[in-house]
Amino acid sequence: MTNPILGTRITELSGDAARPAYLLSDLHVPANGGTVVAHLTAWLAMARAERARMFMLGDLFDTYIAKAQVRVGIVREVAKQCLAAVSAGVELTILHGNRDFLLGREFEQASGARVVSGGVRVRLGAFDALLLHGDELCVKDLPYQRAKRWLRSWPIRQLARRLPLGLALRVANRARSQSERVIKSGDQLRFDPTAAAIAAAFQSGAELLVFGHIHRPARGHFNAGQYCILPAFDAGGVGIQIRGAELRYVCCGKAGLAPVPDPGARTFP
Repeated sequence: MTNPILGTRITELSGDAARPAYLLSDLHVPANGGTVVAHLTAWLAMARAERARMFMLGDLFDTYIAKAQVRVGIVREVAKQCLAAVSAGVELTILHGNRDFLLGREFEQASGARVVSGGVRVRLGAFDALLLHGDELCVKDLPYQRAKRWLRSWPIRQLARRLPLGLALRVANRARSQSERVIKSGDQLRFDPTAAAIAAAFQSGAELLVFGHIHRPARGHFNAGQYCILPAFDAGGVGIQIRGAELRYVCCGKAGLAPVPDPGARTFP
């Protein structure tokens, strides 16, 4: 562990920086699987072929509340695919997102992945990288930040994880519907990361900041550092590949990895 950033605990990881690294975010795997699972299957196959390091930066699932979910449906299927990749030599790390922050030990056991509650500081190729989900950077979204502190309190977490499966799924669906209504209403700028929050992240000394959450990809420089915002993976299967000093946005299909145009830089309020 290292010093928290904007209230987020940061875990320092070691490992072979020379291995290729794949970064994905906001997969939002739904209950019916859909095309996002086909994209994920292709990425995991590529990671297995290269014995890569893979990082999923939050919101792997559209919803995850009760630990009973790991035993059924699409959660069980994704966990099996992850376990097969890990067994073949892939190093898989999954961050909590705002939709699946209750992923716990049961998913680690089923998937073989390392589940991190917070961010990660890690050397990837030539980059000293800080990986976040990104919600902690949206400090102007005060209703969300207040709700986050309450929902992630120990009593609420313990209660939610013990809900019967059927009740947990109903609660999750209602929460998602309410969240979608909130996102579509009000001042959209409050959902953006702020310049002050980005600066706080780079005060850690990292050279590269990578996050998702806002679903609007961008790549640029902030002071002496470089930031990359990942798109929502379920929108097209796009992620980031890091190999040595090369960092590129790519998609993965039957023919393997294919580069996609870099998103432009953006300004932060």
